[in-house]
Parts: sequence; structure tokens; C-alpha cells
Amino acid sequence: MLLIHQRLAELYTISRMRPLTPAELTEQEHCLHANSVYCWEISRLNMEGQLAARTGDALWQEEIQAQLLEVQCSGKAARRRKE
Repeated sequence: MLLIHQRLAELYTISRMRPLTPAELTEQEHCLHANSVYCWEISRLNMEGQLAARTGDALWQEEIQAQLLEVQCSGKAARRRKE
């Protein structure tokens, strides 16, 4: 779990008790954006990993697995393979 996921859970819990402040709403919007980028990056890497497996490109598959682990641990966008 990334810190943005923890903060989203906190903001959700707060919102169940009272309306969020403008600053909290802005923070929630930033967290939702970061989560969206994270989810799309994970999805892209999973799809590329499937393609690498189906084409038998073991080196590419290893690179994708390393990028996937990096994104899952850090939340940062993975480096793309250079041709």
C-alpha cells in the first residue's frame, strides 16, 4: 500500500464524520489523481508483461517484472524500455 492509499482511507473516514475542508478536498483530489496514474501504470505493465510472455521475449518480460515491482513499491512511474 502506498502512502496515498493510506491518506485516501483517512480522508474517507473523516468525510464520514464531517464534511471535508477545502484543503482536505484538494488533497483528496491530488490523491485520487496519483492513484489513477498508479493504476494505469500497473495496468500497462501487466498488459506488456502478457505480450512479452506470448511472444516469448524473456528479457523484455524480466524488465517488465522489475518495473512492476518498482511501481508497486515506490508508486513512481517505471522506466520504459529503450529500443
